Amino acid sequence: MIILTRNSAQTLPMCLKCVINEKPGEILAVDAQSRDKTIEILKENHVRILADPYRSLAYSRQLGVESAKCPYVMFVDSDVGVTDGCVALLRSDLERYGWIGVHAKLLSIGKTSYWEKCQNEAYIDYYGAPGPRDRIDTITAMFRRNVLLKIPFDPFFKESAEDVDLSRRLRAHNLTLGASAAIAYHHHRFAFSAFARQRFRNGLGVARLSLKYARRIALVPVTAALTATVQSFRPGRWRMIPFWVASGTLQFIGVLYGLGTMSRSSRPATIRKRVISN
Repeated sequence: MIILTRNSAQTLPMCLKCVINEKPGEILAVDAQSRDKTIEILKENHVRILADPYRSLAYSRQLGVESAKCPYVMFVDSDVGVTDGCVALLRSDLERYGWIGVHAKLLSIGKTSYWEKCQNEAYIDYYGAPGPRDRIDTITAMFRRNVLLKIPFDPFFKESAEDVDLSRRLRAHNLTLGASAAIAYHHHRFAFSAFARQRFRNGLGVARLSLKYARRIALVPVTAALTATVQSFRPGRWRMIPFWVASGTLQFIGVLYGLGTMSRSSRPATIRKRVISN
């Protein structure tokens, strides 16, 4: 089990309680220079801690993969709570269907704000029915470790889109991904400010995809938002329209900013292991 942390003290106790209850073979935390009580909480729960000096999502994930020992690695974000039997069901799906990676069905822990409710519906739309997927997120996902050692996360993807890039390269090798019926609960963004920051970071990730593959990828947030907005003009779905318009706009702003400030060479060169605590 690999948990990525950065100033995660508010949600980490809930995450660890659920993870420990699943009795995984190992628990690793990769910390990106937390300044709150995250490290203290991890040490209290006897979690092995690794340090990511670059504060890069892709770097942290690959560091966890290379430091793990089990044949399967599972990523659980620090604001996620897995349900009883989630880990066993994800592993069963990998073995049953021959997938390389599988993602749990994500539901919102809270649905009190407009942004939480809409994000919950968006995840249900994508992960609602189990089966094959062209890509999966890494919020709550299990992979075959040996494959990620051969086809690793690209540390160029610092803010986001590391999962999109990985899925793309796995598919290029004719490797398959899937979604499971296993359930996990996620702290969706409650306030618009948090939602806006997340979508902006997603746009930065799309900018990196555009730099790596093709410039036309920069338009993906706009086209995806337009498609989702049009689909929302249906009975019971119209309330999603502001969500998709805001999502596409904020991501595209992130894309434009990213393309103007980053270069293809701005990446960590190698994965360096540094242990904070065993």
